[in-house]
Amino acid sequence: MKYTESNKPLVCMMTQSTCYKGTRKFTPKGILWHSTGANNPTLRRYVQPDDDAPDRKALLEILGKNAYGNDWNHINRQAGMNFFIGQLADGSVAAVQTMPWDFRPWGVGSGSKGTANDTHIQFEICEDGLTSSSYFNAVYREGVEMTAYLCRMYDIDPFGTIDYKGMKIPTIIDHVTSHELGIGGNHGDVRYWFKNFGATLDDVRNDVRDLLKEEGSIVIHPAPVKVDLPVLRFGSQDKATKGTVAYLQKKLGGLDIDGDFGNKTKAAVIAYQKSKGLNPDGVVGPLTWGQLER
Repeated sequence: MKYTESNKPLVCMMTQSTCYKGTRKFTPKGILWHSTGANNPTLRRYVQPDDDAPDRKALLEILGKNAYGNDWNHINRQAGMNFFIGQLADGSVAAVQTMPWDFRPWGVGSGSKGTANDTHIQFEICEDGLTSSSYFNAVYREGVEMTAYLCRMYDIDPFGTIDYKGMKIPTIIDHVTSHELGIGGNHGDVRYWFKNFGATLDDVRNDVRDLLKEEGSIVIHPAPVKVDLPVLRFGSQDKATKGTVAYLQKKLGGLDIDGDFGNKTKAAVIAYQKSKGLNPDGVVGPLTWGQLER
């Protein structure tokens, strides 16, 4: 793992920000990924030291100076993150902590069932034009390293879930997932960027799990298993799928085992996908089968 207790990420606490001044402490139970939605990969756009910080000069040399004063430490912006990932002044990619880990972020807003601000450490990845594979790979890897670091710190299983207001919420989610689960506002990050490069949240969970297994420091549940089962969707029937619709219905529970993929089965699939942080499209493909077969 890149980050450890003896090799912590860069710190630039933004105590002048609205969130830092107005938030409260919470108990981190998961990690939530965001991206900024703007073509500017530089950390200086968002992260700047306090005006009177004793290490301000050194931090500005590392981060670069925001000449426009529109960073998140000097404007009355109703948002705040625990850390950011992006380019330093020298062009290298790094993570910068901007609030204590146990300071409740103002990241996802709220949904009909609550807010992931109550449960998840959150961070922003500074977007570029969403076409550079080298930049995506660098920030993705930095996100995985930071997520593993925090999972180790707070004993978080990357394939686990947490109880929140009677719901099971995955420990690792993005802004899209929070909205789908009713615990966040309607934004498309980071999924629209991930799709450009064929990445998913399960890739994140797998990569984090692999780092933690190397450490051997916390108990990790197994990743979803690979299965050789047909893709099922609305209208699928047992006579064409060799009994797998009925098998799916048994796995989901609470359904009539009739071998017919109708509205009730589709609704049960969508509910299950939401509970696992999967794309809730009602189609049972490799990722959904993999979770069901764990």
